Amino acid sequence: MPLKKRAVNPDKQALAEVRAQIDQIDGALYELLSERAELIDSARKLKGKQHLFIRPGREAQMLRSLMSRPKGKLPEGLVVRLWREIISAFTLQEGTFKVGVYVAARSPDLWDVARDHYGSFTPLVEFTSSKAVMKALQAGKIQVAVIPPPVQDEKDLWWPLLADIKSKGLTIFQSLPFETVKVGRSNARRAMPKGLIVGKLYPELTGDDRSFLALQCVHVPEAEMKRLLSKAGYKVRQLLTHSMGRGASSPTAYFAEVDGFVGRADTRLGRIKAMMGSRLKKLSPLGGYPLPLKGGKR
Repeated sequence: MPLKKRAVNPDKQALAEVRAQIDQIDGALYELLSERAELIDSARKLKGKQHLFIRPGREAQMLRSLMSRPKGKLPEGLVVRLWREIISAFTLQEGTFKVGVYVAARSPDLWDVARDHYGSFTPLVEFTSSKAVMKALQAGKIQVAVIPPPVQDEKDLWWPLLADIKSKGLTIFQSLPFETVKVGRSNARRAMPKGLIVGKLYPELTGDDRSFLALQCVHVPEAEMKRLLSKAGYKVRQLLTHSMGRGASSPTAYFAEVDGFVGRADTRLGRIKAMMGSRLKKLSPLGGYPLPLKGGKR
């Protein structure tokens, strides 16, 4: 009596073939990550000793380029999440990297957004005030600080510390999050707050940037300051003020956020100095950040 042939389920066979292809891709990804690790090590040796082994401008351009490609069936948020983990893990491979995060009692999400940005393994240190995290950064206890953007008349004012001569070398060089996703699709438990990242690194031109300026002067009303900045060639997005004393003749500090990239040798800085003359006591470019990905992109 002839043996009966077992019927082959074509769907199961097709599924097995698909899974085999997935296994091949996983193996190829692992090999590529190993190759990337070798290249990172070679780059570290070529760079020599550095304070920070990061280039946020290059990271922004790389992610913008990746996100400009056809998305296909890639899940929302996967590309940025995956590359942020890769970038952060290899940053740790290059040298010491510890991040200080300002965490207010009623606003814990900045910690969560920092974890999203710097990946699962980067050491994060909590600070309960912006001034405390800035002082730790100045002392070299951390390599970068994540702090909230300044607002008018806040008590925990950090940007005058950044503009102070003792903080020479510290600038704002990045913002987070770099991609805004829906609530519940990130570590942030509520709406994603914005943070600024400070360290001994001046930002790079990426082609889509914002910048910050700090000015200290006497007898310049806010409306006139806006006019002078505009006349110098800056489009002002935000202008904050802080009195440096109680008297009417006390100098006023200004913090301006402007469109575009402002380098340390930006010619418009000279225009401001010329227009303000002796009224201007100090003018400092405080860095800036690459603009995040536009909403709705993956």
